[in-house]
Amino acid sequence: MPEQEYQAWMVELLNEMTRVITPDGSIFFNHKPRRFKNRAYLPTEFIHQSQANLYQLVIWDRRNSPNIRGDILVPCTEHIYWLCKEKPKSFRKNINPDYRGEVWTIPAQKQKGHPAPFPEQLVENCILLSTESEDLVCDPFMGGGTTAVVSERLNRRWCGSELDPHYVNLTLQRLKENNNEV
Repeated sequence: MPEQEYQAWMVELLNEMTRVITPDGSIFFNHKPRRFKNRAYLPTEFIHQSQANLYQLVIWDRRNSPNIRGDILVPCTEHIYWLCKEKPKSFRKNINPDYRGEVWTIPAQKQKGHPAPFPEQLVENCILLSTESEDLVCDPFMGGGTTAVVSERLNRRWCGSELDPHYVNLTLQRLKENNNEV
């Protein structure tokens, strides 16, 4: 997708997410720099065009990453943009002390049915940091269902959307394996 078209889509998506969250809600937006025509575009370029407020930046240190290009350094970090509408609820005391700083060292997961699975610890940190029991967690790109699995384990309600039926089935299977009802 051409860069300007992609950024316009992301601004629209962020604006819609910002519209639907509560005033004290949070959006955790994981996004790597995007490469287009030999230039790196940071997500902050379009985040600042949206209605979302950037509350904090978390660096996910993956420790490694596949590098499909031989002309750039191996990308082993990703950015997690903590976005909000106003001031978000924050429960820093609820997360493991190892993750109370802005750099989270969490090894990437091996691929199990999805090309880019999030580690459960990464999702758990975001959920525990910003929600309480029975709060609603929504994932607009559900993928392999890590958000659903972790939300169930942490007694959060969840919803998500996914276009690919294979990944919907993968999520349902993971929930079933974890003895959760859908």
